[in-house]
Amino acid sequence: MEKDFSFVMFKINVSGSWANLVFCHVDRYDEVKAACGVLAQAGRGSIRFKVLDADGGVIEHYGPQKPNGLYEWRDGPGRR
Repeated sequence: MEKDFSFVMFKINVSGSWANLVFCHVDRYDEVKAACGVLAQAGRGSIRFKVLDADGGVIEHYGPQKPNGLYEWRDGPGRR
């Protein structure tokens, strides 16, 4: 079966384990990413997200940034 790169998987981590949050078409990427931001604000800073492509590669992830410790989105290791 051929992999469909027109969809991405958003995952969430609140208590140390990653869980699937939503599988969406790339046309809805920005909308779902914004919704994750709303969840993060409600979660008092303990929430993390990552977005995976069809190969399981990390496109972006959300969490605390060094050295300031602020929670924000950053590119995954394979994306520049």
